Amino acid sequence: MILTGFIKDTFAAKRLLQFSTHDDLPFIHLDYSYRIFNVIENPDASVYNIMMMAYVERNYPHRAIPFYKLMLNRNVGPNVYTYPFLVEACAIQKSEFEGKQMHNHVFKLGFGFDVHVRSTLVDMYADCWNTDDARMVFDEGPMMGSFVWFSLLERYIGDGDLERAEYIYNLMPEKNTTASTFMIVNFTCYFYTEKIDKLISEIPENDTDSWSDIIYCFQARNREMYEEALDIFINMHADGVSIDELVVEAVLLCVIKFARLRNLKMMGKLIHSLVVKIGIECDVELQNSLMGMYSACGQILSAQKLFNGICWFDKYGWHRVLSGYLKCGLLGKAKALFESRPEEIWEVSWTVMIKYFSRHGCFFEALELFQEMMRSGIRLDEHDLCNIIIDLPYRYGALDLGKCIHAYLIKNGYCLKGGSLDSELSCMYSSCECEVMKDERRWQ
Repeated sequence: MILTGFIKDTFAAKRLLQFSTHDDLPFIHLDYSYRIFNVIENPDASVYNIMMMAYVERNYPHRAIPFYKLMLNRNVGPNVYTYPFLVEACAIQKSEFEGKQMHNHVFKLGFGFDVHVRSTLVDMYADCWNTDDARMVFDEGPMMGSFVWFSLLERYIGDGDLERAEYIYNLMPEKNTTASTFMIVNFTCYFYTEKIDKLISEIPENDTDSWSDIIYCFQARNREMYEEALDIFINMHADGVSIDELVVEAVLLCVIKFARLRNLKMMGKLIHSLVVKIGIECDVELQNSLMGMYSACGQILSAQKLFNGICWFDKYGWHRVLSGYLKCGLLGKAKALFESRPEEIWEVSWTVMIKYFSRHGCFFEALELFQEMMRSGIRLDEHDLCNIIIDLPYRYGALDLGKCIHAYLIKNGYCLKGGSLDSELSCMYSSCECEVMKDERRWQ
């Protein structure tokens, strides 16, 4: 396009910009897209919208607002499609001040009655814990999508105002599974038995998606209502409600989490017997969940028996059996399993072994494994890297190792601004009594 001069054609260059910012092409950096944007002569609002949408979708919301200011400085008039991206950028950053400024611009330009714009404004105010303004925008115009109703519902629950949450729920034109599940769980917290029974009675017996969602919702990290989740499952089975793989996987995950607090060996065996009885024991994901359940309950022989009998398993099944060996102190079997690992599950195996050695005082063994893993070129996700930072430099005060990991993160393009990695690095440097400024640590 450069050679033929088509890069100067506004329509052609706009299509190229759209292509370069597409979600399916993350290998094209947005700085390159910005260079394409700069060669477009007299770009209109739609071209600016493409860039602002890309900044939000590619997790650079802090760049969207300055880009909007650039648009206004160049006297390019925004359109109705401009503001949903900008308001979403404010919501992601929990920036209510800038969100209100966007709301003022929306009001002045006459876009306040657009359903999509209002929806994002409600969502933004709800994310910023401003329930009053969220409700005000909600009540100003025509009906909006279900996600907006749920945002308001969730915020009222977050404020502890169950009465208003119930009012909003009763007004919903379509009560979807997510909203119903959310209300059942929160009614349980307040022991509203009659209301719980009424909502549960409205769920069709063959709607296993709803039942599994309820069980998942009870065991969410911010609730951890495992006994209530198991009671729901037991009552389902007693009432003759249909049970399939979705429901069993949800309750097995509950058993795995609850096993940290209680001995649930008998419950796990009963669930396995039910799986065999209804004829779904060949499901691969279910078999992996059963291995995880047996490992969590300390029944490593049962997990090993399942592991040896299945034809295919994913990285989570491998991880659970490996963790089960280590939990039971069977280091020899764990090492043998680790050495025979398939290539596609390397990352999980490495981090499990490093964590085990680190937490059992074997720093040099953990360090040797970590160095070998780095040499093999494996790219870990953010969660695994946070665990390694906690378990090696943080736990042992190994400042030099922490700096090496920090340099590795910068070199390999990990996001360190405001994320969990940034937080763990800060804790690590503090634990090592290293007086380095935050900005210096990020860019040095």
